[in-house]
Amino acid sequence: MSCAGVNVTGVVAALRSEAGTLAGGRGGLMVRTSGMGCERAAHTAVELVRAGAGALLCWGVAGALDPALRCGDIVLASEVMCEAPLELQVGGMRPASVPTHARLCTSELWRGQLQAALLQQGAVTQGTILTRNEVACEAALKTRLFRETAAVAVDLESAAVGAVASLYGLPFMVVRVIADTAADTLPEVVRTFATPGPKGSPGWRSWLALLCAPGAWPGLLQLARRYRVARHVLQRCGRAPWSGPCTPAQAGAES
Repeated sequence: MSCAGVNVTGVVAALRSEAGTLAGGRGGLMVRTSGMGCERAAHTAVELVRAGAGALLCWGVAGALDPALRCGDIVLASEVMCEAPLELQVGGMRPASVPTHARLCTSELWRGQLQAALLQQGAVTQGTILTRNEVACEAALKTRLFRETAAVAVDLESAAVGAVASLYGLPFMVVRVIADTAADTLPEVVRTFATPGPKGSPGWRSWLALLCAPGAWPGLLQLARRYRVARHVLQRCGRAPWSGPCTPAQAGAES
């Protein structure tokens, strides 16, 4: 667990509360809050690469598509796929084009390292993560996405981070903890709330939509409770003894 194939791993987290689970100056990590969505995540990933990151990690919570997953379960992406074509042009970076259902593989060695380290923190599943342009709120939609893609979980950023890693030839990994399950239907207002301003802070329109939808409050309270559980597990994962990815040569030297 002590070997690291790179000196610095860049970590992209959509929300400050997720980035905060890796706070405390953990050696070898540069942690940045991107805000929700692929465009912001890609921009942040490029900033990390330019700052010296030699590997990219997408970190945070996700929704389950696999009905076997429960709130608090840990998902390590074996690959990430896009529900829709992904076209990214952030600042001066080279354009990244990812077609529908393209699969971006993660680092197998790094994934194995994380699997070994995180087994003590909760149930760990390896599988495909689907990246969408908007939150999957309805249980029926989650069922359809699981049937059509076989992805175990869904998020809003991982494919963008994977696309940047692919552009620069860097190791890539995703660690997600499940908040809402496949059986959960989220209040519709979550779609509005999950379109934040820069750096993950919801804008005034999102707060207004929330205030104007009191019928959604019970569902939002349940979601908040589940998010707290997921964040607590994510915090334990952040304290576990894992490092950046090992290269094949280093892995052989360690054995």
